[in-house]
Amino acid sequence: MAAPGPKKSGSTKDLRTISAEFMAAVGGPGEFPSGPAEIAIVGRSNVGKSSLVNALANRHSLARTSKTPGRTQAIILFDLALSSGDKIRLCDLPGFGHAKVAKTMRESFSPMIQKFLEESKELRGVILLQDCRRDVDEDAIGFAEWLREIGRPVLIVATKMDELPKTKRGGVIARLQRDFDLEHPPIATSVRESLGISELLHHMRRLARQPKD
Repeated sequence: MAAPGPKKSGSTKDLRTISAEFMAAVGGPGEFPSGPAEIAIVGRSNVGKSSLVNALANRHSLARTSKTPGRTQAIILFDLALSSGDKIRLCDLPGFGHAKVAKTMRESFSPMIQKFLEESKELRGVILLQDCRRDVDEDAIGFAEWLREIGRPVLIVATKMDELPKTKRGGVIARLQRDFDLEHPPIATSVRESLGISELLHHMRRLARQPKD
């Protein structure tokens, strides 16, 4: 199942989150409280996930940032209410491949993530974050391919675009599109510049409106 393509520039300016609430920290789909359609978000350590979650939620400290990779080992649930009237549950997944997380911990949360992604009845899609300054590794590419294989739409989102000169951004986005074999360019984001936040919310809203499988 393919993720929706990008909207044209100028059509994504007004969508924002008007309220956001922490709901729970859970270990798998069987522990979820009832709620709206789910969108998961995942990425490697130091990819800027907490900052992006805060930007999507329109809150400064909803997702507590940490300098220690792998600090969160549960699935963290945030319920967002958008200015369009839509409600979305954002599922913040533990990162993958953290060098500072013990091997036993990596092995314990990987099956949890797999179970959630395969079995959740409310999950409509997955946001996979990629630091625009880093080369894409085989783990991320393989993860995106696996999501497509199990029928989960995946949105590739390039983070920290403000760290690149504007003259280099187009080339990086084109490279990521090739690396992930995408029909459409990935979504370019920068929390500092408020770049791509409303566009990403539009993608999330369209995914959340898709019917259940």
